[in-house]
Amino acid sequence: MGASNSYFCITLKITFMKKTALVLGFLGCLGAFQANAQKVSKNAPAKKPAAAEVVKPNPSIFTIGSDAILQDEFLRQLNKNRKDKTTPTEAEIREYLDLYVNFKLKVKEAISMSLDTNPAFKSELAGYRKQLAAPYLNDKKVTEGLMQEAYDRMKSEVNASHILITVAPNASAKDTLEAYNKILDLRKRALKGESFDSLASKYSDDPSAKKNFGKLGWFTVFQMVYPFENMAYKTNKGDISAPFRTQFGYHIMRVNGNRAARGEIKVQHIMVRTGYGATPETLGNAKERIDAAYKEFQAGIPFDSLVEKYSQDDGSKGNKGVMNWVSSLSGYPDEFKDVCFSLKPGETSKPFATDYGYHMVKYVEFRPLGEMKDVQDVIKNKVTRDSRSEGSKTAVIARVKKENNYRENTANLNEFASKLDTSFIKGTWKFDETKVVSKPLFTIGNVTYTTHDFGKYLEGNQDVHEKENAAMVAKNQFTTWASDKCLAYEESILETKYPEFKNIMTEYHDGILLFDLTDRKVWSKAINDTAGLEAYYEAYKTKYMWKDRVHYQTYNCLDAKTKEAAMKMFKAGKPEADIFKKLNKKVSNALIAKDHKAEKTDATAAKLWDAKGVVDITEADANKFYNVLGIIAPEPKSLKEAKGLVTSDYQEYLMLEWVKELRAKYPVVVNEAALLDLTK
Repeated sequence: MGASNSYFCITLKITFMKKTALVLGFLGCLGAFQANAQKVSKNAPAKKPAAAEVVKPNPSIFTIGSDAILQDEFLRQLNKNRKDKTTPTEAEIREYLDLYVNFKLKVKEAISMSLDTNPAFKSELAGYRKQLAAPYLNDKKVTEGLMQEAYDRMKSEVNASHILITVAPNASAKDTLEAYNKILDLRKRALKGESFDSLASKYSDDPSAKKNFGKLGWFTVFQMVYPFENMAYKTNKGDISAPFRTQFGYHIMRVNGNRAARGEIKVQHIMVRTGYGATPETLGNAKERIDAAYKEFQAGIPFDSLVEKYSQDDGSKGNKGVMNWVSSLSGYPDEFKDVCFSLKPGETSKPFATDYGYHMVKYVEFRPLGEMKDVQDVIKNKVTRDSRSEGSKTAVIARVKKENNYRENTANLNEFASKLDTSFIKGTWKFDETKVVSKPLFTIGNVTYTTHDFGKYLEGNQDVHEKENAAMVAKNQFTTWASDKCLAYEESILETKYPEFKNIMTEYHDGILLFDLTDRKVWSKAINDTAGLEAYYEAYKTKYMWKDRVHYQTYNCLDAKTKEAAMKMFKAGKPEADIFKKLNKKVSNALIAKDHKAEKTDATAAKLWDAKGVVDITEADANKFYNVLGIIAPEPKSLKEAKGLVTSDYQEYLMLEWVKELRAKYPVVVNEAALLDLTK
């Protein structure tokens, strides 16, 4: 069963873990729990036993006062701490029983002291619950599909141009249709042969289109909003897409090219800054500087030296010009990335310009796109932070609505939204519930939300939506609000739906309580109770004994002459005070002494163990000698010398005394028959 304190699987302020901490094996337990959570989160609630199914008896293993600890709880905790999954022996069970009884006694004491009502405790437990609930509120299958899609797209890059006609997400039907017809007309003109570049420059609402003709250059996954990325990867080279909508409005897209992903390259970099829109004089001076660097490089001057002399890139100069990995996802100008990826091993570029200055780059290392297992953590992080993660959330919401008989009253919503005035789209609307009849908007499970609930939500979450339709804004916000309430409802019933979630939350509840109370009763008390610690030391100081030690002094001398004179006077029997007075008269600290007491395990002590008097040992520091005073018999260490061990033992002593008090305060009754059943 292992150490006496490894008896449940939960985290207790891990950063404050001590030798006597009550939790071991947390990571393994939590990993298994989260994997199981992902598994059950995509399935319907566990089925109830059929009418004919025999329910296994679940007797109590022991009681503490009126509290019964049932067999399934005890066995579950026992098995978490056993590597061998065979039937436990009676000896194992009884050992664990003693530990688990002590654990439950401490939890009962914490509750009796109302520590579970402490705001700090409630806040900490709520934080853990939020983390533990997260896997249940995501659809694993959808998330894995999005991750695979992202990885597949990382293998290639797209070059595209687009035309944008802006329309607000909450625009009226009239404005939405007007924008759609406009983008549809532009697509028809492009399909008939008009220049896409000219149409983009003249009609696109993307401000950059006037300069770049709607050309976006090369991009890959995660660089564009998800609907735009989807269309880019689904449109063939040379084709013009159908109109599609993003948060910015309606687009059409022309795919100009596709290419395989370029992987990542690491380069050394010299940069001479100009800044965007630099004057001809600044550009000329920068060009002269980068050309001088290139000329010296051609003459054989090492690139590292040129970085130090010429580079103005503060980000890489301190690393000899070596930059972080450059990829297509990197935010550098396309022309910079193109030059980097054109380099062959050992090659250095000629000077080239970007909007930010002049550059030279030297090939350092290249690596291709890794396998899925190598990049899945990065992809998962990006997916969960990206708008595409809404797909997983949407799947969960749909399941929750179906399982809990979600019912929406569209008529009441339309009536409420139609009465919103212009102050709502200005962000100054005030909800007056006395002027609004409370009517149901939707029901989830046994909870109904009304127009009053929604009105209060809107007042607290409004924003300026000029040129948008108030009713449309409200309906879109209703969708968000209702979805959040559905997820909140699901989260509120996790303990009811999933026994393993209920169990782990009970463990967190008890574990946090136990840590706080143990800290108060044992750990902090052992450190702060000076009188108690001293009394414990006096009672048990023979536990903290020195073995035989050699007592010697080290004499450090200014030079060989000082050493020779000092040793001669010591051997002649002159008093130490006279020797120090004479040798330190002209030069202060020409002779310095230090006292030592050390056991034979000490390297120097071992060399001096059988010696006596003045001893000179051949060693690296030639201007040093020793005076061996003799062997000291075993004696207790002082409290200061043994404080770490004494404090640890005092904590164990306080723990044992506390358990004795708890066992006297709360009667424990063991059900021997049920206990022995666990061995069968």
